[in-house]
Amino acid sequence: MIALVDPLSSGVFLSSALRERGQDRLHVYEERFSGAARSDASAPVLIVSGDTAETVAALRRRGVRHVVPGSEFGVALAHELAAALGLARNSDETAAARRDKALMGEVLRKAGVPCAGQASAATAEELTRAVRRLGLPVVVKPGQSSGSDGCRVCWSEAAAVNHFRDIHRQMNLVGLANDEIYVQEYLHGEQYVVTTVSLDGRHVVCEVARTVIEELDGLPVRRYNVSCQSLGEAEQEVVSYTLDCLNALGVRHGAANADVRLTGEGPRLIEVNARILGPVLHPDPYFAAFGDSQQHVLAESLDDPAAFAARVRQPYAPPQVMGKAFVRCWDSGVLTAVPGLSSVRRLPGFHSARGLPHVGQPVRKNTLTKGRTGIVYFVHPQEAVVQESLKELNRLEDQGALFRISAGPATGSGRP
Repeated sequence: MIALVDPLSSGVFLSSALRERGQDRLHVYEERFSGAARSDASAPVLIVSGDTAETVAALRRRGVRHVVPGSEFGVALAHELAAALGLARNSDETAAARRDKALMGEVLRKAGVPCAGQASAATAEELTRAVRRLGLPVVVKPGQSSGSDGCRVCWSEAAAVNHFRDIHRQMNLVGLANDEIYVQEYLHGEQYVVTTVSLDGRHVVCEVARTVIEELDGLPVRRYNVSCQSLGEAEQEVVSYTLDCLNALGVRHGAANADVRLTGEGPRLIEVNARILGPVLHPDPYFAAFGDSQQHVLAESLDDPAAFAARVRQPYAPPQVMGKAFVRCWDSGVLTAVPGLSSVRRLPGFHSARGLPHVGQPVRKNTLTKGRTGIVYFVHPQEAVVQESLKELNRLEDQGALFRISAGPATGSGRP
């Protein structure tokens, strides 16, 4: 039996991938997600009590042989439970660094892996000293969160201090208080996302993608990703650097995804997440482009290590290019129509649209990369075709031609 901890976000599809392979699954939820647990009929459910020993005993009785995070929320608990059960897991020594961005940079630096200038600040005074040492601009964000939550590019000392005060001690997206705020030097260059699956320290690269990010009043907004069909010299450098980061951070088992900027001095890590890529990424367009998905490769590593070992020796060479756009509404209110969807469906390479809001649903302007108002996928043999279709989608979105919003109560969490 395989236990998935907090199987939210793309963890839903990881559970499906394991079910397709005939694997017994147990969905382990923290008590804060008891509502999701009660509505989960896809697998047996265990809600974690405050007593870790009791939870470990319950997992042992059920014969659990792997404990895997099903989302960012479950990363720390999955490691803790796997350690208590004596199961395969990532390095214990660097567990905290895989969640805390400041510790992550320290571990890389000690391992001799080049990394960005950084600091951690618990007071406005510490933040000011960090900004003066690192130089402007800087990125100020929570030390432990995800989905660009609380992240802002600050071009002045005053802006950095104001943002610190806005997010300090606030509850972040993963349910932790922002007691320490992370400050990182701004990295110039193209940004990549590299997704991997590892087993016994051997890594398979599932996807290498370029990311288009725009700033909206200092907020980094991820517009779309375009996968690389082949790895040129720059991409090979990014991949090699990413694997060095995984090794330094003790990522030996399971899924990971890394955001890396290719600067003039070489690749520099933004962050590594020791889990499957989110937010809620459907595997079908990945199969169309790559012949597999990260969720299914991870399921294979847990179920058939020999097949995974053979995969390690295969080169990265996806047959098609995939692009995915994180669609957003730029107004808050009630969705009355999606007039631009028919135009999007006619764009070359259109594969599917997932998670779009329903007509009549309240929506809220949101810059977070959580897929709350949908993700549109394109798959085509030519990268240029995918790029043009994504740009046209963005144009429709920015002109207000995709969604029609009427004034009304907009509910839902997420910072604007």
